[in-house]
Amino acid sequence: MQPVYYVIDTATRTQVPATVRPATQNDFLKTEVEQWQTSWLSKFIQEDTLEKYALEISGTQELIGFGAYRDVPDGILVAVEYIESAPNSNPTLTCSRKFRGIGAALLAFGIQLSIDYGYGGTIYLKAKTSRLREHYIQDFGAIPFSHVDPFMLLIDGAAAKSLFSRFLEEE
Repeated sequence: MQPVYYVIDTATRTQVPATVRPATQNDFLKTEVEQWQTSWLSKFIQEDTLEKYALEISGTQELIGFGAYRDVPDGILVAVEYIESAPNSNPTLTCSRKFRGIGAALLAFGIQLSIDYGYGGTIYLKAKTSRLREHYIQDFGAIPFSHVDPFMLLIDGAAAKSLFSRFLEEE
C-alpha cells in the first residue's frame, strides 16, 4: 500500500490526482502575487524548523495548497502548523470552490510524515475557527486535548488510520 493523494473537482465531482512535494521559494512568491489568504513568505512560515510542502494537481502542476509541519519528537507526533488552500478553492475567500478535499489531503500527508518518523500517525493541529474545529472533529475524528485552548486538536489512532486510508492504494 502506498499513499496516492487526490482532491475533488467540484465541477465534475471527480477525483483528480494530486502530488505533495517540497515547496520552493517560487511557490511562496505565488502566495503574494495570487493573493492567497496568507503570505507564505511570512517570518512564521519561513521558520527553518518547519517542513513546508506544496500540493499540486499531478497533470497540470497547478498549485492548490500548502502545508507547514513540525517534527515534535518529545510529543511523539507531527504538528500541522499551518495548511492553506489556493484562493480559488479556499472557502474563506470564495463561495464557489474549484477543488475540495485539499485540507484532507494535507492532513493525511501530516499523518504520513508522522508514520515516517515512527510516531504511528499522530498529528496535532490548532483549528483557526470554530467552524473548522467542528469540521475536524466531525469529519476527521479529531479530539480536543487542551483544557486551556479548545482549538487544540489531536488526530490519532483509528481516526488517523481512517483519514490516511482514504489515500492508500495497492502497489
